[in-house]
Amino acid sequence: MNILVLLAGVADSRYPLHEVGLDNGQVRESGQSRRILSPFDEGALELALKLRDQHDDCRIEVLVLGGSNQDNLLRTVAAFKPDRLRCLQLQPYCPWDARLSSEQIGQLLRGEGQQPDLLLIGREFGDLDEGGLPVMLAARLGLPLFSLTQYAEWQNGQLSLLRERGTSQQWHRPQGALVATVTNDRRNKLRHPLMKNVMMAKKMSFDTVIAQAEPSAALALEQLLPAREVQRGGNCRMLDGDVNSQAAALLAYLQGGKQA
Repeated sequence: MNILVLLAGVADSRYPLHEVGLDNGQVRESGQSRRILSPFDEGALELALKLRDQHDDCRIEVLVLGGSNQDNLLRTVAAFKPDRLRCLQLQPYCPWDARLSSEQIGQLLRGEGQQPDLLLIGREFGDLDEGGLPVMLAARLGLPLFSLTQYAEWQNGQLSLLRERGTSQQWHRPQGALVATVTNDRRNKLRHPLMKNVMMAKKMSFDTVIAQAEPSAALALEQLLPAREVQRGGNCRMLDGDVNSQAAALLAYLQGGKQA
C-alpha cells in the first residue's frame, strides 16, 4: 500500500507570533518564526506509521508544506523515517484560498502520476481552522472522503478506518483509493522517535517540489470580506449587567418568571 501524508504545521504557541506581511499579494514571514506539527498533523503521521508497522509492504511518502521554519519541520518528520520526504512549495502561496491550494496539490499529484492508495491529511491542514482544503482536494482527485478519522488498522488484510459518533463506532473498509482527514485522538498520539534517527535527521537535506498555478487564478487577500453579522433570533436571551444582576435574572427565569 502506498500512503501519502500531507502535513502543514501550525504556529508554535510557546513563542510570540512572528511577523507576517504581504508582498505583491504573497505571504512573507520573518526568518525567526517557529512552526510545529499540529495535533491533526501528528495524528495523520502516526496512523501512517501504525499501518506500516503492521504491514511490511506499506510505503509512506510525506509532503511537508514549505514556509517558515520548514527545515526544522522536515527534520522532525525525517526522524520517523518515512520512505520518501519532500518539501512542498505552493506558487503562488495563498493559504486563505483553499480552492487554489487544493488545485495546486491535485495538479502536482496528477502530473507526477501519483495515485496513493490512502491519502492522510489533518482535518484542518494548517492554521486557518476552516477545514475546506481536504474536502476540495478529495474532489479534485476524484476520490471518496472519510472525515474525522481517529484510528486505522488492518483487519484480516483489509484496511479499516474508525471514527466515533457519540457512543457508536463507525468502521469504514475502503474498496479503493481514499482521502482520509484525521482528528486528534489518544490512539493516534505521535510516538517519540529514536534518538539515533533524530541525530541522523539533523544532517539530512531535503528535496523540494513546486506546485504552481497562474497568479491570476488566486483569490486576492483584499477580495476577502468580513463575515456578515446576523442578529440572533429565537428564544435566546443574552444576560447583561454585572454578575449579581445576571444571577438575579437567571434565578427569576428558573422560578417561572418571578422576580428574585
